[in-house]
Amino acid sequence: MFKSFTFLLLFSVHFTFWSQVITSDSMWCVPIGTAKPELSAGFGDIRPNHFHMGLDFRTDGKEGIPLYAIADGYISRIRISPSGYGRVIYIDHPNGHTSVYAHCSKFSDRINTFVLPTQIQFKQNELDWKFSPNELPVNKGEQIALSGNSGNSTGPHLHFELRDTKTEHALNPLLHGFHVSDVAPPSLHGIRLLAIDENGYVIPGKSLIVPLTKNIHRVKLPQDFIQGTEKVGMTISATDPMKSGGHGFGLFSAEVVSSNHEQFGFEMAEISFDDSRYVNNHMDYDEYKSKGIKYQKLFRNKHNPLTIYQLDSRGGISLNGFDSLSCSIILEDVNGNVSQHEIVLQYPYELKKIQRTFFDPRNYFMPDSLYTFHSENMKVFVDPTTFYEPIKKSMNLSLGQFGNSKTVIQKPICVEMKAKKTPEVDKQYVAVNGDALETTRENGWLAVESKQLGIFSIKVDTIAPSIVFMPTSSNVVIPSQFYWKISDGQAGIASYELLLNGEWTTVYFDQKSNLVTWKNDRRASIIGPPSEKVLSMEFRVTDRCGNVQMWSKVMNVIDEPR
Repeated sequence: MFKSFTFLLLFSVHFTFWSQVITSDSMWCVPIGTAKPELSAGFGDIRPNHFHMGLDFRTDGKEGIPLYAIADGYISRIRISPSGYGRVIYIDHPNGHTSVYAHCSKFSDRINTFVLPTQIQFKQNELDWKFSPNELPVNKGEQIALSGNSGNSTGPHLHFELRDTKTEHALNPLLHGFHVSDVAPPSLHGIRLLAIDENGYVIPGKSLIVPLTKNIHRVKLPQDFIQGTEKVGMTISATDPMKSGGHGFGLFSAEVVSSNHEQFGFEMAEISFDDSRYVNNHMDYDEYKSKGIKYQKLFRNKHNPLTIYQLDSRGGISLNGFDSLSCSIILEDVNGNVSQHEIVLQYPYELKKIQRTFFDPRNYFMPDSLYTFHSENMKVFVDPTTFYEPIKKSMNLSLGQFGNSKTVIQKPICVEMKAKKTPEVDKQYVAVNGDALETTRENGWLAVESKQLGIFSIKVDTIAPSIVFMPTSSNVVIPSQFYWKISDGQAGIASYELLLNGEWTTVYFDQKSNLVTWKNDRRASIIGPPSEKVLSMEFRVTDRCGNVQMWSKVMNVIDEPR
């Protein structure tokens, strides 16, 4: 949605009551059965370690709102997970799009007739199952599930996505048949300038906040801010309210242009899931972690593959000595509302023509390099494009230290540590900065993949997980479900299973609350007084070091219809 602004240049939290009603073209129906389907989060919003890849629909803090297939198609995939999207349905449509419905509390009865037998057959509480086109066809407007709070949801809502079926890239639904009323232009909240080298890498210790005025913002750069071939990289903090005084959603489009420099900008139209973690390179990550402000870059380094950049330019502004340059920052929302700001950069000094390589590969981990390090008791393997920016080298393998815990990386590094001689290897695991990692064991070595850097250590786990049964009452009818709170303070939970009268039975584990739930779908009321029938319940939790905790109970049962 980039446009020519020559004419202008010549004349130069998450769930709130600020939400927007969503409508759709006739090709789709709205996926949620509320009187006023309302948006609470938009496509491309910046989240920790990822872009928001869809739209969030409000459910007023409630679960159980009907969810509908937006068009004819077939269910191509169903996933049940304790984290991530929780219970999620994928529907492929004939027009080449896939719709996604995440954080469900329950699937429809017709869908469950496929899902539950599969779970029971393979004894899998967690499932990732793909279907052929003829197995589960659905019609436009057919109820497929109920909304919920499963997975990593921060509160009850529907997370809805549109994807390109072939590439699996996430598409902005507001460009593909869904609409919101939007009468307000984007708002600029801050400008921060950084010094960058010819590759777009940020030079540490050189940053400057631009004081904002109403429309034209002026800044005088310090004398040592740039030198040689270094450029000025611009970052912005901005949001998109859809009405005056409304909640600020994520920014759709931004670009910076000037009369004698290349344009650069981004547009939140399509994002690859493989690249979503590059949000950490699209924004000024250090500023976000230290101050919580999301500054988005109007430049990129040469290793950033995000598809949100519509131009070949890498951006960055070059200045000469005794120079003054006017640039326009143009912000646009998905409905075409535009705000424009002028920034005047002044450098009233002689530019030193110093040619140097700021990031010496002998002292820095470089984004395009492969690294392998060995010591007697530790091995580290780092793939290319693991680092977003050059990172100062810091390691002491004899002490288990590799890198800094504050450094964010794109890919996991592989670490192997020599197992201790005692106790048995199966009870040992690797932790990074005290956090347990899933560990494999082979030939006396412990191997892990880690998206954290820092201090790696070997720990021992001989303690079984904890199980706390949480009935509503022991002497009255249990209405619909049982809960167990499970936890493991060391290696982490590997598996969990429930047996009813010796038969394996499905349960759902909500990782954010550590609650395991059994839905009382047996149409049985469980009560306290003696009866002729009993229900034997056995719940087993195993951690990653093989330690097992058991809970069992025999309950009296009166079968009756509900």
